[in-house]
Amino acid sequence: MLISILVLLAVEFLYFAVAKHFHIVDKPNERSSHSKPVLLGAGVIFYFAVLIYSAFHQWAYLSFLIGASILAVVSYVDDLRPLPSWLRLIAQLGAVFIAFHTPISTLQIWQMILMVVFFAGVLNVYNFMDGINGMLAAFSLVVVSTFGYIALFQHPFVSLEFVMLVLAAILIFGFFNFRKNARCFSGDVGSIVMGLIVLFLLVQYDIAMPDMGENVSYLCFIIVFLADGLLTIAKRFLNGKNVLEAHREHLYETLVNDLHVPHLRVSASYALLQLAINVGYFCVNDKNLYTFLVAFVLVLAYGLFFNYYRRKAGDR
Repeated sequence: MLISILVLLAVEFLYFAVAKHFHIVDKPNERSSHSKPVLLGAGVIFYFAVLIYSAFHQWAYLSFLIGASILAVVSYVDDLRPLPSWLRLIAQLGAVFIAFHTPISTLQIWQMILMVVFFAGVLNVYNFMDGINGMLAAFSLVVVSTFGYIALFQHPFVSLEFVMLVLAAILIFGFFNFRKNARCFSGDVGSIVMGLIVLFLLVQYDIAMPDMGENVSYLCFIIVFLADGLLTIAKRFLNGKNVLEAHREHLYETLVNDLHVPHLRVSASYALLQLAINVGYFCVNDKNLYTFLVAFVLVLAYGLFFNYYRRKAGDR
């Protein structure tokens, strides 16, 4: 395990050297939440965490590794030179199908299609996190740690070493990203792969646990970001905007860019809120009701915030 972590650390420093040499940076534009060029693609360490674990364990989770590899290559190319949205979508759908073809193969065709499309949507919602310093690292740390807690103390549904290696990758990346002036950004290669890792842990947990009608409630573990992403998509759709077009209208982006709340304060708030929700999940008996109530409160808070924000902006 220690050797794997040291390899991960070496990979990150090696990538920094490569990125600096070839000037692989994220240049600020009208949608950015930063004002200076920042090294891009450091989230490749998340993919290497998956690769190293699989290679050291006789290619365990091979289908998932193949799916992650497809996403890593396509996303990194997109980081360097933006690809057509249709090509990215096809790659994401294919990668998701490959990564999860075994658990979803028992579903009916329409259910399988719906699941693949939903998972691809979650990847894209997760992808937006990298725009705010520390958001991806802090939120992922909470989510993956939650699964680590389950694997260690409740049900060994996944390799604890795999979870620990992913956590190590998050901490290494977070050390350079969770700063007022971030030294690096994850890039799509990191955020998309991390989204796939989170989905993988959700699916593995669902498979391992007996079906007590609580399957949907597992989404509670990522509900803060999921709610923000889905509600923002709904808001843009209702306003007649292209939901596939890049933007900065998420709640956290509004807080940072328009209300000038510090990046790290927003990132920490999202992570701590998700942590509180996850702790609550393990303290209640009716998981579905709890998830419904949490979702209701988040939707209500989202609606009230933007209603207040629009009124305040209209008074200026």
